Amino acid sequence: RDARHPRPPEHALSAASRRMTTMDAQEAKRRKLEAKMGGGPPPSFPSAVPVPARKEPQPSQPKAPPPATAAEEADPFVCDANDAVSFRLVNTAADMATAEPFEPEFTHQVFREDETIFGYKELRIDIFQSAHLFKTYVKVRFAEKVKSTLNPADDVIEALRAHFGEEMMTDEKTFLSTLEADKDARVPAGGGDVVAVADATGVGDDVKAVDVIRAFRLSDAAVYPWHARFEPLILFFIDGASAVDSEDDNWTLLCATRHVYTSDAERDAIVSGASDGNHGWSTAAFATIYEFFQYPDKKRARLSQIVVAPPFQRQGLGSALLSATRALATKRSFVDVTVEDPTPQLQRLRDVGDVRALWSLPSVAAAVRAAAVAASKLSREDVEKEKAPLCVALQCPTSVKNEARDVLKLCAPQLARCWEALLFLFAKKSGAPEDSPAAAAFTELVVRRLRRQHCADAQRDAGAKRVYHSDVALFASGGNEHLAAEKAFVMTKAKKGRAGGQAPDLEEGEDKQDPAEVLAEYFHETMSNLAWLASAAKI
Repeated sequence: RDARHPRPPEHALSAASRRMTTMDAQEAKRRKLEAKMGGGPPPSFPSAVPVPARKEPQPSQPKAPPPATAAEEADPFVCDANDAVSFRLVNTAADMATAEPFEPEFTHQVFREDETIFGYKELRIDIFQSAHLFKTYVKVRFAEKVKSTLNPADDVIEALRAHFGEEMMTDEKTFLSTLEADKDARVPAGGGDVVAVADATGVGDDVKAVDVIRAFRLSDAAVYPWHARFEPLILFFIDGASAVDSEDDNWTLLCATRHVYTSDAERDAIVSGASDGNHGWSTAAFATIYEFFQYPDKKRARLSQIVVAPPFQRQGLGSALLSATRALATKRSFVDVTVEDPTPQLQRLRDVGDVRALWSLPSVAAAVRAAAVAASKLSREDVEKEKAPLCVALQCPTSVKNEARDVLKLCAPQLARCWEALLFLFAKKSGAPEDSPAAAAFTELVVRRLRRQHCADAQRDAGAKRVYHSDVALFASGGNEHLAAEKAFVMTKAKKGRAGGQAPDLEEGEDKQDPAEVLAEYFHETMSNLAWLASAAKI
């Protein structure tokens, strides 16, 4: 446990809570989020290509928990941080009582690792933020606070201030004055560069609003304070999130702002940047993009953060930000767009948009049909002989790879996923049998990609050399003290005449996971995602 927040022995968690680890809680949340996205069991795909069977965990007889002691009874001074915290986005003083609250998904990056707060009974933490500039006011309420100098209550305000900054307010009158002073504030930096415009959805039948996605240089003096105020949201809604370096000129901020209007003339003024409307505006979503160099003279884009504020979710803004990222990459002549460590939800959203965009290209649709025809000519004799890879018939043509990169800015790994998805969707649409040689070829195509992607480490066939990295620091002396921070490594080389020219493999511990099991898990996960995609992206 963090030494800064010692847990008093006389205020222990209940036995059940103590047995529930942080990993258990995160896994439960991940499954909950996955359930929201839909999905289903993977379809059966019999194939002559051997796919390792996924080992199902054997049920074990649960051990009866020991009886709880008095010290392990539920502690009234320990609160669930996820239940205690709530957010509200407001424009006026009246909104503070009427705005719909929303709760965080995660709090372990702000409070304790087990997502609890110690020292309060009936704790409530209300976080109010101005809907446009995201200036923050925190109101803390509780029925009773623990009286202990040895083990004091957690400092909630300071924990939040560490992320929301020194300008975070704790006085309601000050916040109300700030709302009044900012009521006519414009979008920072002159409104940035407009990348996309769309009529807003989910705003009610009697309300008209427009969503404008704008691009800003994050290092702009008028932009990075604005971004710094809403960036802390990622800590509450993305597990393992981290802040970006706003002083780096290679960062671009894409921000979706929503503007309410009553007339076409007012809408036109909003879109042109002449006005932000007469009825207020809100920061609805944002994404951060990093530009990095590709030899010899090109640039690529990496999508780092993407967040849609909960009141604006399921209204198409996530897809709109992904499309705007592609449009920005095209405008700036980037080679392609990658996504940094996407969550399963973001990856599915990305897959849907990219598959639809690919299918809209006539040459790609024709290539998918041609591949399906070629695979349909495979016979069972071809499967049984195993003379050549079956998946050759389903390989993505070079022309499709070039067009996907140049027109849609798809990176190679994403294109491979989308190509498989198009083949799968076309087969479903055509009613292709699941036990055909073509299905075997498709399985082989997927397995080969997964093996390249997930088994390409030091333990795989790596040629004449293998490098094994170590956490052991080098022993540096004799004028080489500057190397003391470097880590040691071991390299093996193949002997001359060694069969296959492969470097010798080093044995590892028994806890190493079987690569075949890993591959099987990824295969079943891929097929499950394709089954979901078939229902989400119609072609």
